[in-house]
Amino acid sequence: MVEKRLGALPVVSEFTRRLDLAGIVDAVCPGGASAHVTHGQVIEALVADRLTSPAPLVRVEDWARCWAVEEVFGIEPGLLNDDRLARALDAIAPHLEHVAGTVGAREIAEFGIDVSRLHRDMTSMSVHGAYPAEGQDEDFPVIGYGHPKDRRVDLKQV
Repeated sequence: MVEKRLGALPVVSEFTRRLDLAGIVDAVCPGGASAHVTHGQVIEALVADRLTSPAPLVRVEDWARCWAVEEVFGIEPGLLNDDRLARALDAIAPHLEHVAGTVGAREIAEFGIDVSRLHRDMTSMSVHGAYPAEGQDEDFPVIGYGHPKDRRVDLKQV
């Protein structure tokens, strides 16, 4: 008898498939002809790893052996070794903005997310230059001194 954890893997799998995460990654980072799994499949497995077992990216192969990764994603655990993960991450690195933007657009369309109002935390966005307090329009972000997360109290921030 073999026991494996299932947890939220089916849910993660359904979401990544609906978003076509692997397809988006593979479109900009095609894997080699000899690859047993594509870069997109590896990234999908890494997303599942982070969502089901949030820990540093170590021992992903061991995680895949304990969890039903092969059954849900069709990836043999041995194919998620450190070298394969590194190749996928190196391949995707120059394309992160494109992948994130495309996945984000898919999320909005697929799940009907209302983006008419977005909130951003920009408390650590420091600026250089003269920004006098008088004359700034209060209807827009004001530039001044504050308590930035990066502890650069010598710089003004938004």
